[in-house]
Amino acid sequence: MPPKRKKILFVDDDAALLDLVLQMMALFSKGSWEVLTAPDVSKALALLQENKVDLLVLDIHMPLVDGLQFLNLLGRKYPNVLKVVLTGDPTEHHRTACLSNGAELFLEKPRDQGGWQSVFATLHELTRFQPEEGFRGVLRRVGLQDVLQMECLARSSSLLKINAGSVHGSVYVKEGQIIHAESGARTGDDAFNHLMSLAGGEFDVQPFAEPATRSITGSWEFLLMEAARKWDERSSTTPDSTQSDSGFSAAPLPVTGERPGPGVVPVIDAASAPGAELPGRSDAPGRRPQVDELMVCSLQGEVLHEWQCANPNGRVGFLEFLSQKARHIAQDLPLGPFDRLEVNGAESRVVAQIQADRALFVRTSQVADAATASAPAVQP
Repeated sequence: MPPKRKKILFVDDDAALLDLVLQMMALFSKGSWEVLTAPDVSKALALLQENKVDLLVLDIHMPLVDGLQFLNLLGRKYPNVLKVVLTGDPTEHHRTACLSNGAELFLEKPRDQGGWQSVFATLHELTRFQPEEGFRGVLRRVGLQDVLQMECLARSSSLLKINAGSVHGSVYVKEGQIIHAESGARTGDDAFNHLMSLAGGEFDVQPFAEPATRSITGSWEFLLMEAARKWDERSSTTPDSTQSDSGFSAAPLPVTGERPGPGVVPVIDAASAPGAELPGRSDAPGRRPQVDELMVCSLQGEVLHEWQCANPNGRVGFLEFLSQKARHIAQDLPLGPFDRLEVNGAESRVVAQIQADRALFVRTSQVADAATASAPAVQP
């Protein structure tokens, strides 16, 4: 059986260069490479959707979406695709930026056939270490919800196969909408929420295949938010779910009521701030709000502070998504700036706030007031 051909995708807005690449790589690979070319990021994403690419080689200077922006997107959507920058502008600044954004190599465009042969030899050596199977991710770390969010935002069509021990399932995404989910006897929203509640496992993003039926009609934004809410409710009932290993104290400082300035992290304690306007505050007798989880991050995704946050990466992904949608809502609806989302439940409340330089996530619940709980019973 002949060895499997490697699929190598070159992305460059120079059509003449792409023609030269096709000739040189065909010559040097002797048929062992299938070379794909794209003149822009849009075409490259379409080819990635249709093909399992072993290596992607891209230029820095491209119109609309440049190489650095494309690297950042690839790192989130296709984290296991090998990426190499091939540029005619090999400055040290560009080298540092590309390598820090996920590129394995930073190469200068050659000027003669000998240079192209050196480029081929380097790329060929890199592809030898590429895994044969599609990428695998650990749900707890990679974030299945993050992958789904990126698929939907990019209006992609794909099939996510999910495995966690004896649990197997599939989520179907077509043109940016989640249309079907199945896991065992479960289908639809029930199957989707079940798969999103898994604590760990493996998933594989595969080319889209039409399901036998379409069981989901709701928006993907609502589906992901509802799955996150159910995860929070389940986590809050787990004894170890509130343990923090971040090194921060479990007794936050009281809120001051002032808007935080640059470099100041707001920290809230519901018990020590009786007059503050806290998420989840209620006037119900014998009840008081309790902060169960808090996280503050920069708009670049850096966690500035977190307290009892079991899934910081998931929270950052949610806040980034909310920041993107906030801009769209502000543009489409004449309601003024959108900077706050509140989700209220019977016993809990979530507040996410987007500010100019940071984002805040707070989850609270209603608990019995200590004074009321310890009061002696009154005999009739």
